[in-house]
Amino acid sequence: MTKSSHNILEDKLRRAMGIDLQTVGHNSLRNAIARRMRVLGIKERRQYYELTDRSAAELNELIDEVAVNETWFFRDNTPFLVLQRYARNWLKRGRGSCLRILSVPCASGEEPYSIAIALLEAGVNGLLFKIDAIDISYRALRLARRGIYGRNSFRGRNNFFQRKYFQKTKAGYVIAKHIRHPVNFVRANILDTNLPILNNRYDIIFCRNLLIYLDKDNQKLVVSILDKLLVPEGLIFTGHAEPGAFADSVFIPAPYPKAFALTRRSATDCKPDQLSCDRQVFPPPLPVQPLWFTELDAVRDLADTGQHEEAMECCEQYIRRHGPDKEAYFLMGMILADMDEPRLAIRMLKKAVYLDPDLVKAIDMLALLYKGLGDDNNYRVFKQRAQRVTARNQSAGKGK
Repeated sequence: MTKSSHNILEDKLRRAMGIDLQTVGHNSLRNAIARRMRVLGIKERRQYYELTDRSAAELNELIDEVAVNETWFFRDNTPFLVLQRYARNWLKRGRGSCLRILSVPCASGEEPYSIAIALLEAGVNGLLFKIDAIDISYRALRLARRGIYGRNSFRGRNNFFQRKYFQKTKAGYVIAKHIRHPVNFVRANILDTNLPILNNRYDIIFCRNLLIYLDKDNQKLVVSILDKLLVPEGLIFTGHAEPGAFADSVFIPAPYPKAFALTRRSATDCKPDQLSCDRQVFPPPLPVQPLWFTELDAVRDLADTGQHEEAMECCEQYIRRHGPDKEAYFLMGMILADMDEPRLAIRMLKKAVYLDPDLVKAIDMLALLYKGLGDDNNYRVFKQRAQRVTARNQSAGKGK
C-alpha cells in the first residue's frame, strides 16, 4: 500500500526527532500542522505536505511546533540539591580544572540556568564549570539565549533566586549576565552520532523527560550515547517515568531518594573498605540545601505540579524526622483537598490548628471545606473563629 502524504511526514519527524508519535498524540501533530498552515496562509494540506518535502526550514518549524518544551526553574528541586552536594565533594577532592555538565534537552533554558545558579550557590566559582545545553528546537533556543522569562517559569513558592539573579523589566525577568556566561547553547539532536559535542565527557548529565517521548530503539541509542558521554563516577538525572529505560544498561539508581539519579554499576561496586573518607565515590545521600529551599518547599513544588502522592509521602517523612509540624499538616490538608478528599483534609488541618490555634489559613480552609460538604454549623464556627483570629492578629500587628 502506498503511504499517504501524512504518513510520509510522520516518518520524517520520527527520523528527525526519534519520537514515538503516540506519546505526543497524532492529534497534536495534526494541530501543529494546522497552526503552521494558518501562519503560512496555506489552505490545503496537500500544499503543506509538498512544502515540507522541499523545505528543510519548514520541517524545522514543524519540529518546533511538535517539540514539548514544558519546563520551569528548579523543576523538582531535589536533583539540584544533589548536584550541589556532588559539586562540593568535587571541589574537596580537586578532581579537575572544570566541572562539565550537559543539559539535554534544554528547552527554553530554565534547566541549564538553574544548574548554573545552584552551582554558584554551592560555592563553585563560575570559571570552574561549563554547561553545554542542547535542544532540537530553534525556537526554544532563541528564547534561552534571550534569557527573559515570564511568571510561568517560576512555579515554586519560595523564589529567592528570582530576586537575586533576575532583573524585573516590562518584557519579563531578565537573567543576570554572569549566569549566562558558563552556559553554551547548541542546536543539535542527541540522536546524531556525528555531533562534535559527543566527543566531550561530562561529570553530570541532566537528561529529563526526553526518553518518554522516544521509541524503544531510540531510547536504547540515547542510553548508549549517555554512557559514552559520562565520566566513570558521574551522575545522570532522568525524569520520574524514565529510569525503566535504563533497566538493561550499565546504569543503576544512585542513593538519592526523589532525585531520579543514576550512576554506572561499576561506580558503586567498590567494597566499603576500598573507599577512604576523602575519596568516597558518592557524597552522603542527604544533601545540604541552598538558602531558598526547605524540605517543605520541595513538597509544595510537587503538589503544584500535580504529584500529590509523592508530596504526601514527603510530608509524612518530614513529620517522622522532625516531629509534628503545623506547616506539614497544613500542606497535607491542602493536598488532600486538591485530591478531592475533604474529610481527610479536615483531619490534617485540625492537627495543624491544634498545634497553632491561631493558624488562620488553616481555619479559613476548614470553613471552606465544611461549606463544600454542606455542614453549615461547622462552616459558621470556623468562619467566625477565623474572623476573631484575624482581628486579634491585626490589633497585635501580626498575621499568619
